[in-house]
Amino acid sequence: MSLRIAHPTPAPPAPAPPAPAPPAPAAPPPPVTEWRNLPAEQQPPWPDLDAVVQVQDQLALASALTSPADVRRLGSALVHVGAARAFLLQAGDCAEPVGAAGLTAVRGKHRVIGEMAELISSHCDLPTVTVGRIAGQHAKPRSQSEETVDGQVLPVYRGDMVNAHTPEAAARVPDPWRMLTAYTTARAVLNELHLLAHERASALHRWHTADVRDLPLRAWDGSLRSVLPDYGQTSRHDGGWRHTGLWTSHEALVLDYEQGLVRRDAHTGEHYLLSTHLPWIGERTRRADGAHVAFLTAVANPVACKVGPRTSPEALTQLCARLDPHRRPGRLTLIGRFGAGQVRESLPVLSEAVRAAGHEVVWACDPMHGNTVTTADGFKTRHMSAVLDEITGFFEVMYGSGQWPGGVHLEIAGDHVTECLDADGPRNEAGLGRAYRTLCDPRLNDRQALLAAQTVSELIVKG
Repeated sequence: MSLRIAHPTPAPPAPAPPAPAPPAPAAPPPPVTEWRNLPAEQQPPWPDLDAVVQVQDQLALASALTSPADVRRLGSALVHVGAARAFLLQAGDCAEPVGAAGLTAVRGKHRVIGEMAELISSHCDLPTVTVGRIAGQHAKPRSQSEETVDGQVLPVYRGDMVNAHTPEAAARVPDPWRMLTAYTTARAVLNELHLLAHERASALHRWHTADVRDLPLRAWDGSLRSVLPDYGQTSRHDGGWRHTGLWTSHEALVLDYEQGLVRRDAHTGEHYLLSTHLPWIGERTRRADGAHVAFLTAVANPVACKVGPRTSPEALTQLCARLDPHRRPGRLTLIGRFGAGQVRESLPVLSEAVRAAGHEVVWACDPMHGNTVTTADGFKTRHMSAVLDEITGFFEVMYGSGQWPGGVHLEIAGDHVTECLDADGPRNEAGLGRAYRTLCDPRLNDRQALLAAQTVSELIVKG
């Protein structure tokens, strides 16, 4: 039985609430060519602009080096990194050579990065996402436009995409046709990475497949990633952690080259930079109103940006607002390069400012570039003690603020070079010349790279 409560005078019905306003549509990204109207730092002084246009036309007609699907897969992996469910290991050459030398070096880098990733995962029991500074790291920003070599003043070497390392005036003239050589090398390197993934997967899973070396590149390009769910990271296998495949990254520096490899995805309508999976911009090109930021803002790839001790919290949050306007997890990785002496002072303020602004970024540590010194003999080098100290400081700051130290960004040779001092390297500066092979900045040799990975794994466990 129900009870009725009588009211002398019925209350008038309440007015209907106003209909909620429809959500504001997301602002579309800027046109992918907007950068052309903005200041562009560190661009080569091409002497023949007609040749630049011809090269861009050829790149626009060339096959993309990566695919939107693979770029999205890496973006999903970086979401897990940002949520402390995985760790990012980004490593590779300072400046890749073009041609056969660039292809020859691939296997060494793939091997040592895989060993580092398996070491980290085995100690910490979490996946390690592996991204190589590879298949496109052919251009370098420089502090000066000229350098003196053996008493001769020359245009500075800007990477094999732009000019040659040979200390001769003619070789140092920027040549736009070298962009095509860089593209061809990157394509060959990616081909080799796919073959290495096939070999690794065959060894782990004992697959009986046709030898992909006998297939045309276009016939199988990308298929390995489609059948390997854990491509580009470590995964559990037979009770341990095993690594298969590398995603690629490079500094998106020479915009004439990068623009030629932008493609529109027919499924989503978004523009992707398909010269690589993860492009980044550096300290010298990260101005929020500059061409490089505008260019990366317009593409759908996950992107990264180097951050140094001269960065203010205001400038960094402005930069994040440009590169990550929708605060999308996995979109933006910030790579700190502070130096061992400043990481504990500079990083806390910057990381807190980014968090307060609501950006779910991946924070990674580059312990190389802030610790570079030049010897009396002109060798650039780095002390392993400083490299390890910056990594340690990075973990201390991030854990101290309740944030995840998401990754490390290293320059490694994949070879037994003698370019960095201490700890499995030369004991003093006199030993640097024994195997100093870098085209630009000093890299870790294999033992030093594994020592860095061991330090990372111990810090993760300790945290």
